[in-house]
Amino acid sequence: MKDVPIPTPSGLSASDPLLKKWLVAARAPFFSACVMPVAVALAACWRADGSLRLWQAVLTLLGIVLIHAGANMANDYFDHRSGADPGNRQSTPFSGGSRVIQDGVLAPRAVLAGAAACSVAGIGCGLVLWLASRGHLLLAIGVVGMALAWEYTGPPLRLAHRGIGEVAVGVSFGILPALGTEWVQRGALTLGVSWVGVPAGLLVAAILVINEFPDAAADAAAGKRTLVVRLGMRGAVAAYELLVLGAYAAVGVGIAAGWLPPLAAVVLAVAPLSWRAVRVLRAHCTDVRAMLPAMTATIAQQALFLLLLTGALLADSALHAP
Repeated sequence: MKDVPIPTPSGLSASDPLLKKWLVAARAPFFSACVMPVAVALAACWRADGSLRLWQAVLTLLGIVLIHAGANMANDYFDHRSGADPGNRQSTPFSGGSRVIQDGVLAPRAVLAGAAACSVAGIGCGLVLWLASRGHLLLAIGVVGMALAWEYTGPPLRLAHRGIGEVAVGVSFGILPALGTEWVQRGALTLGVSWVGVPAGLLVAAILVINEFPDAAADAAAGKRTLVVRLGMRGAVAAYELLVLGAYAAVGVGIAAGWLPPLAAVVLAVAPLSWRAVRVLRAHCTDVRAMLPAMTATIAQQALFLLLLTGALLADSALHAP
């Protein structure tokens, strides 16, 4: 009888195509976390000016995906080196890393090389955009964003080990993409456009926080001072709730200040999904299997929230077009 390859916890077997292995290593299904902040910022630029610089928009999206892929693989490599992922006995499809190193699918040095290659390609996209823009602000935004992405678990800063990993992720995959996108498109920074980075950053930070629950024991043993490690399970549930409420409040502030159109209130349609995630997390924050629906809902929450906000900005632009 022919042997059938047994998938590892990463979902891969030795016979899988190389491309599939690298897509798993990059955690491609989660690229919406970086794509949607850029998409909503592009919609805000369109609303402000009624036009977009198309090739710059495409290159911005490509660059953020490459940087995200590089950051994910760098995180896997450094978490392997620190022992956080090898010591994790409660990995899920959303947490614990891609597991390609622990499962022997890719060697640690190969993952580090992949991280560097994606990051260099992302930097290349950024350099082209910088050369096509005025001044050096975009270069500064890119340098800070790249540093935060790599230093999340990488030396010498190891931000997650210093207790500020969530801030780093919220800034590098929420606020900075919005700022960079507006500068590329408009050569200016305004609250009327870049404010969309605030709810985007809060929601991506919420994804990180909920994914930290199953990793808490391994993270603590490896010296990663995540919110869950620092606050405990119940305290971290409250922090998660504040991040989600903060995203809705940020939209409310934006509407009240005139930075966002009244149509942006459509994001409230996501509230039932947010409430479901909160209820499940409150009830099952110590039960990894039972909290999986909350982790799924949190990822969907970010994508749907920003998708609706993008649609509201585009619709408002169409309604007020001359």
